[in-house]
Amino acid sequence: MLQLPLDIQLDGTARLDNFYPGSNLQICQKLKNLAHSKDDFIFIWGGPNVGKSHLAQAICREYSEKNLIAAYFPLNNEALAPEVLEGLEFADLVCLDSLQSVLDEPYWQLALFNLFNNLKHKHRQFIIFCEDSPKNFSLQLADLQSRFNSMEIYKLEILTDQQRIGFVISNAEHRGLEISAEVARFILARSSREVGDLIDIIELLDAQSIAQQRKVTIPFVKKVLSL
Repeated sequence: MLQLPLDIQLDGTARLDNFYPGSNLQICQKLKNLAHSKDDFIFIWGGPNVGKSHLAQAICREYSEKNLIAAYFPLNNEALAPEVLEGLEFADLVCLDSLQSVLDEPYWQLALFNLFNNLKHKHRQFIIFCEDSPKNFSLQLADLQSRFNSMEIYKLEILTDQQRIGFVISNAEHRGLEISAEVARFILARSSREVGDLIDIIELLDAQSIAQQRKVTIPFVKKVLSL
């Protein structure tokens, strides 16, 4: 990953192979093949807790491991200024996360417009993650609006209840923890269904399972989660 003057680090647990796709197989496959193509300008949107930041950091890590240059910018970081987008056309991939955080700022709009044009001219890869579709934007800079609308646009769908069961099982497996479908259903019926909260629960169960040398059963879950 491109090292920035700010302390922006990738989440070491965010990888493409541990993202549970649910109904998002198409975009996951697209991202897995991205390093083998060029000129891809992709806009990915979806509500909170659908995994946008996970995918953003995972694809940058994938590039880094292939000895390619990826520049990752979480635009909800208030320490960032529009000037950080200048001169990035040398990077193989530029990935912007949380675009909605800066869209109302005219200076950011101009910086984004220039970045888009520079990357397009150099045949680089560009990915944007946002909470809303560009089709719903109403930007002061109309040319930037048209640039966003020209990108490949994908929506990240939220997991269904059945997919959440698969998510709990899969996320646990990546940690070396075995959780049965029965236990996963029990957890979902008695806790928050938000993905971030489920990850916290799995982390806690994993830590306690190791500490107590116990398998994750329903009685164990009841004890750990004080249910």
